[in-house]
Amino acid sequence: MSGIPRLLIAALLVLALCGATCQRKPENPDPGVAVRPEPVIVERRVYVPVPKRLTGRESIAEGPIPMCFDVAAQRRAALERANAKLEQIEAIQGTEVKP
Repeated sequence: MSGIPRLLIAALLVLALCGATCQRKPENPDPGVAVRPEPVIVERRVYVPVPKRLTGRESIAEGPIPMCFDVAAQRRAALERANAKLEQIEAIQGTEVKP
């Protein structure tokens, strides 16, 4: 017998032995078995976008010492506007997005 048929017989023997002893992967069922699909619940977190009007920056009032009362009043007004925006953001936080 020449070398090629012996090599071919040896390769077939190795494949036959491997087929008899090797196991299928556990996640792959037998080809003849039908797999029943199971529904899976996937939770998605969808965040409500915050409107641009609520994310605008407030300017900081500045001025000389003689105008300190006017500057303080302007800063207080800016702080109150910022707090009002935060209240509006808190009101929409956690609400569902409507398609």
